[in-house]
Amino acid sequence: MYTTKDVSRLTGASLEQLRRWHRSGLLQAERQGRRLMYGFRELVAARAALALFDRGVRQAAVREAVEAIRDWRPDIDQPVGALKVLTESNHLVIQLDDLNIEPDSGQLVFGLSVDRAGQRRHQVLELGIKTPEPTPSITVDQLMTEGLEAEASGATERAETCYRKVLSLDPKHPGALLNLGNLVFADGRFRTASELYRAATRVAPGYASAWYNLANAQDEMGDSKAAIEAYRQALNLDEKYADAHFNLALALEKQGQRPEAQSHWRAYLDLEPEGPSAVIAQAFLGSELST
Repeated sequence: MYTTKDVSRLTGASLEQLRRWHRSGLLQAERQGRRLMYGFRELVAARAALALFDRGVRQAAVREAVEAIRDWRPDIDQPVGALKVLTESNHLVIQLDDLNIEPDSGQLVFGLSVDRAGQRRHQVLELGIKTPEPTPSITVDQLMTEGLEAEASGATERAETCYRKVLSLDPKHPGALLNLGNLVFADGRFRTASELYRAATRVAPGYASAWYNLANAQDEMGDSKAAIEAYRQALNLDEKYADAHFNLALALEKQGQRPEAQSHWRAYLDLEPEGPSAVIAQAFLGSELST
């Protein structure tokens, strides 16, 4: 939570502007004693409102933009240094880590970039947009092939570049979303991976792997409840998805839901009766039987 002075310091809005926006209902705050305390989304909304008003955008459009930010639901609340607000005219894009997201639709936007030097210099909410460089005349299929070959040879940075170029040409390419998600997941960027996987579930809701990978990212971020639901969705699409049974069973065990976990341990063993993971499943079943 942020005080009015915190919001002023971090966004550049004056105290009087913030008080006026609160009185008008543009910003929402909780009163704690004599202080007004603002949440993270209100901090983002204040920065966006200031930028839009400075550009002469009409009040109704600013209010719509603020409502879009307020309704935005990332997997977890973000530290200030990890996020930027990009604006062009009255169009807003939120940059979370190295992904650009439209808060009103939740869609990923590719082809935008911000000044990395400025990000390192200030580490606060900033504004800035650059015109994307022309895309060379290369097809999506060629880029996907190049990315897959780079990934197979261990050139992960090159592979990531190729997948991002694919998405700049076709933002709804499920293979590129999943492959890029897998690369950043392996690099420990679970939040970025989760947004890519979530985008894949939107464009290909029948793709069990997208739900499974989303669940893995959510589990890594500590959101077991959301992970369990995503694992279940993967199994609704493919009941023979052995790894989904295994990981769902683990997640259920962590939540203390042992009877349901037991059924998924059994399902996993029916599909994969041998191997190290089978030994783990058998051990969990053995502990159930011994209790």
